[in-house]
Amino acid sequence: MRGVVYLGESEVEVREFDRPEPGPGQVVIEMKVAGLCGSDLHKYHSSRAWASERKDMISGHEPAGVVAEVGKDVVNVSEGDRVCVYHTVGCGHCAVCLSGTPVFCSDQGAFGRTRDGSHADFMVTGSRYCMPLPDRVSFTVGTQLACTAGTAFSAVSKVSKRHGDPLVVFGLGPVGLTTLLMGEAMGYRTFGVDISPYRIDLAGRIGGGVVIDAMENDPVEAVRDLTGGDGAAGVVECSGSGLARTQAASVAGLHGTVVYVGAGASALEIDFTDILRKELTLRGNSVYSMGAYFDAVAFLQTHRVPLDEIVTHRFHIEQAREAFEIFDRGDTGKVVFEWDDGMGS
Repeated sequence: MRGVVYLGESEVEVREFDRPEPGPGQVVIEMKVAGLCGSDLHKYHSSRAWASERKDMISGHEPAGVVAEVGKDVVNVSEGDRVCVYHTVGCGHCAVCLSGTPVFCSDQGAFGRTRDGSHADFMVTGSRYCMPLPDRVSFTVGTQLACTAGTAFSAVSKVSKRHGDPLVVFGLGPVGLTTLLMGEAMGYRTFGVDISPYRIDLAGRIGGGVVIDAMENDPVEAVRDLTGGDGAAGVVECSGSGLARTQAASVAGLHGTVVYVGAGASALEIDFTDILRKELTLRGNSVYSMGAYFDAVAFLQTHRVPLDEIVTHRFHIEQAREAFEIFDRGDTGKVVFEWDDGMGS
């Protein structure tokens, strides 16, 4: 089978591997769609030495496909089942794992980071990480639910819900644009902020809210003007930019909630007056729980969230080098690998 490996210094390569076999409690997934995530680019830009230490580990952590083979003692899925695979793994026995949040496990790992991932024709996983994908939900949406869309759903869900309240999203990459669309579907009056002409245009075409070009306008002043001086009830920061993190608190209104999603600089600089005088709530968001996956799937089946339209570039696995190069340039929405019999499904 084919699989993608990092070479370091912004290079990848497609190599031939033996098809994996499932051990006890494991299944083999035949991949249909596998996404590229912003966090993949951090690995893409890593050193040659780091890539060498991975010993040909396959990249990718956004899998959607069909169960091709079932190992011993697997009872929750069967061959032929359509699944999304939750992208982080844990010990499976501690309190946080049993609560459905292996991302917080002290023995936490992830596909494409600590074990072979989804940028391959087949991948092996513990069956407990297989999440059922209804027939009505495409594999293209399924790959987003593994990470991107789940993160967005969780982040918006942390904001107090009142229909028509202003919601501001900083950073309109795949996670931020999905957050914007989730917010619209939940009934918020949405404002997106970015500096990329491509992403501003894409958000304007797909979304129904106001998109602010932060290169041309101060987003804090723009949102204040558009909300009659009240500011936003909710703010989700997805860019990881230090300036955007500061502006996220400034743009929030009285009793607003600011959710930080984007990774980036470790420092967080906020005018404390913003927090104190407006009694803000600041929250972090790291992916989402396995239980919330079912809530997200139910939501997507009852609300229009055009996640298929976020996908702007589709590649075959043998085009991995081109896919990473284009995604790295930033003029894209969601970028995915698709297999022939998964096209459009």
